[in-house]
Amino acid sequence: MSPLTTATPAHPRTHEGEHVTVDIESPRRDAVADYLLDGHFNTAVDRIFADRLLAEHPQLPRVARSVATWDRHAAGTMLDRGLRHFLVLGTGGLPIWAGSSTLADLHEAGARIVVIEHDPVTQGLHDRIDRGAAAGRSHVLCLPAHRHHDLATTPTVTDLLADGAPLGILATGLLRPAAIGLTAILALLDSTPCGSLAAITQLTAHGTTDPDDTGTSVLAARFAEAGIPLAIEDRLAADQLLGDVPTHSAAPVTLDLDAGTSVLCTALRGRHLCTATAELRPGEEQTLDITGHGGRR
Repeated sequence: MSPLTTATPAHPRTHEGEHVTVDIESPRRDAVADYLLDGHFNTAVDRIFADRLLAEHPQLPRVARSVATWDRHAAGTMLDRGLRHFLVLGTGGLPIWAGSSTLADLHEAGARIVVIEHDPVTQGLHDRIDRGAAAGRSHVLCLPAHRHHDLATTPTVTDLLADGAPLGILATGLLRPAAIGLTAILALLDSTPCGSLAAITQLTAHGTTDPDDTGTSVLAARFAEAGIPLAIEDRLAADQLLGDVPTHSAAPVTLDLDAGTSVLCTALRGRHLCTATAELRPGEEQTLDITGHGGRR
């Protein structure tokens, strides 16, 4: 990767009674994700940590780019289905309205958006980049990840749910905090109006105890050691949670973090109790290997 500049951290602000602290002397998950995508909203400590990850997992930038593409594709699918209300669970520190991005697409469509950030520095990026372009339609909150179990009770989110329009939930960050589990996201989806959709990215593990394993378990351990634990689900449990829609199951995308080991799935999931459910590509499963070539079967 080319040398990157150090961003000046924004001053953290509180929203709706929450106080979220930031430690700029330690790696931040959003900044690491930004670095993997060749961004510049990161500091030297983030780059040092990420470079150590890349020594073990040199394919991580390719995986991150694939997930970012999925994020934008899922949002586009929701817009195509007529959704104009969105709840975004973390943007990963990416540019908000600048250039080509998921949120730029939502803004151009005139969508009503609530973004829940986990990092005050990332929240500050919204202030610097948005510059009020979506005033009145876009709200950015900064809440700690452990608050997501009762996210539906947060006033701004409650107002969004009370509107009655179908909601698009984007939980598509590759490095989602461990406190935001898959069951919490699906429970949130079940509190939304009928016709709502949730786009989910989920890192999975197969429970290996092999000391030479270099897959998800080692990746998760590296992040945990840095104080930024990742949301990791057992693959079988994730398949059960994401694949129990009665009529149509979500079409997963699997990425190989290590050769022969599927460690990540994505799903576009419709509300469980609705009679109509959604699938991204009916009858297809897409796979990407570490060389970046995709396939369908």
